[in-house]
Amino acid sequence: MSSQNLVFHTIVLPVRPQPDTIVAIFILKRFGEIKFPGIREAKIEFWTIMPEGQSSEQLLAEGYVLIDLGSGPFDHHQKKERITVSELVAQYLEAADDPSLAKLLEYARRDDFYGKGTVSPDPIDRALGLSGLISALNKSLPKDPGKIIELVMPLLIAHHNEERKRFEEFPRELEGKRAENKVVEFTVKQRVKKLKIIMLESNNVGMPGFLRSQIGGRYDVVVQKNQLGYVNILTRPAKRIDLRSLAALIRLWEADKNGLEISEDPESLMAKRRINEVPNWYYDTATNSILNGSTVSSVGIAPTKIDWLELRKIIELGLTEELISPHV
Repeated sequence: MSSQNLVFHTIVLPVRPQPDTIVAIFILKRFGEIKFPGIREAKIEFWTIMPEGQSSEQLLAEGYVLIDLGSGPFDHHQKKERITVSELVAQYLEAADDPSLAKLLEYARRDDFYGKGTVSPDPIDRALGLSGLISALNKSLPKDPGKIIELVMPLLIAHHNEERKRFEEFPRELEGKRAENKVVEFTVKQRVKKLKIIMLESNNVGMPGFLRSQIGGRYDVVVQKNQLGYVNILTRPAKRIDLRSLAALIRLWEADKNGLEISEDPESLMAKRRINEVPNWYYDTATNSILNGSTVSSVGIAPTKIDWLELRKIIELGLTEELISPHV
């Protein structure tokens, strides 16, 4: 479609933006720069009719990309098969099979074909879901449809950035650390549950979520250490893992590393909060995790002094509840 010196400066829609067309524009801008030079910075215009005497092909040669207008390649209303315009754009840009786009394409298809951009029947979910918000924006900004795209686009960008991490960045980082023997994986049994555990050093705050997901290995316990020495222990919610014994052992070990005397009363050591004797470990019951510092801020919190190899043994002993057995 493009010639060597042609710059694509304008994307044209015929009506107010809908979820499918906004997704199509997102894909065009993020994946289309090679085939449509300049499209990343292209402005958006809305035409009710085609310019007299001009076809979509002629306008394309002048730097206009038409969406759902003029019977061009991205006019899905003129296609024999049932297809969304976002799918047409993705296919043309050879991105339709990119896993990072799977949710966006399915969302556009579901919204366009069935009016179910938000599946939930709950009125709050529907009103505050993306489709409901786009509809509200169309009503509140009837004379400024371009503003709607401007407001929604950062949401799609943020979603896609996270999807790319899940399918590209996280797997690449994990594979690299495995190749460097910087990943420890093992299993333990807590009562009748078999727990799959992974330990690694990473500064990527999204890594635990990836590792607990299906594509990341569905690890039940993720132990992550960052470059500053802070360690967080996070669990997969569905497994309902009991962390009380582990919290107690970590606090005992940490106190010993700091030369502190600490009560060995199991109830106190298992406290579901921060304890004064070992303030740098917090047992968070809301997320069922044990945190040394925070992914957001660790000001005033000291990194653990527990050795990484020692921590592996502590985790095993804590989760199997061999040394301290919580009251069940």
